[in-house]
Amino acid sequence: MHKPSIGKIVGIAIFVIGAIIVFPFVTMTLWNWLIPTLFSGPIISYWQALGLILLSKILFSSGCGGRHHKHRHHGPWKSHLREKIEFKQNHEVHADEAAPSESAELEKE
Repeated sequence: MHKPSIGKIVGIAIFVIGAIIVFPFVTMTLWNWLIPTLFSGPIISYWQALGLILLSKILFSSGCGGRHHKHRHHGPWKSHLREKIEFKQNHEVHADEAAPSESAELEKE
């Protein structure tokens, strides 16, 4: 493995600092443009917008830091739900196949 260059580290640092400055400003601008007009909501400051971004990250992130979504564990409920769906589909197919024979028996009576 090779060490990342100084220029790459500086570039990433500038990007991160720029994102920390720009994203809350964009959020604040959009909020103050839309929310007071549409919902009679409050106007927020830059720091409130930054807090809103951090809160949404905490509430809506998967805990993986935005990475490895293919490998996250869905728990036993997913396989259980899949089994229930397959079971129901199999029984509906069998019921559809049995329905004509039942109606024929009723017609004979």
